[in-house]
Amino acid sequence: MKIDGNGQAEPLSKQEFTKALNLFESNHHRLIFALCWYTTDRPSAVLSLSVKNVYSDPEKRRPRETIVIPRSTRKDRKTREVPCCRQLAAELRAYQPPESGWLFPGQAGGHLTYRAYYNALARVYAKMGLSGYSPYSTRRGALTHLLRQGMSTRRIQEISGHKSLASLQPYLESTAIERRQTVELL
Repeated sequence: MKIDGNGQAEPLSKQEFTKALNLFESNHHRLIFALCWYTTDRPSAVLSLSVKNVYSDPEKRRPRETIVIPRSTRKDRKTREVPCCRQLAAELRAYQPPESGWLFPGQAGGHLTYRAYYNALARVYAKMGLSGYSPYSTRRGALTHLLRQGMSTRRIQEISGHKSLASLQPYLESTAIERRQTVELL
């Protein structure tokens, strides 16, 4: 659990994700949150996306079939291409993107800051009565959700972009009940 910036963020469940998604006051914060879940990427990478990485035709709000997350925005410095699922495509069609440049423009010519997104997210988590959650709760939650849906860790690694299974493991959460069910299989 994350306490005062220390420890791992709690993973969001799919139900918590859906509830939180509907509590955002602004469309751009809502889309950032959705992109973090559906691409399983870090908020800093999502905030740094340009319109062309996400939309094939921004004027018509037509999303790309594959979201391109450039290496310059990623911790591992490798470009990721993530298929755009139906739910994310619907979120992208509902958003009015700029014609070009940053997908989430901020002040002074840059993109929206991590702090601005963090503050909006903290308000949503507070409304839900959640503590121990952070901007990384979407990443941990989405990856854990895939595991609980029966996806292999190898396939999850392909989607998440982690270099190794060892680097993926900290993002995957198991409950006491799941651990009990596992040993009961022995």
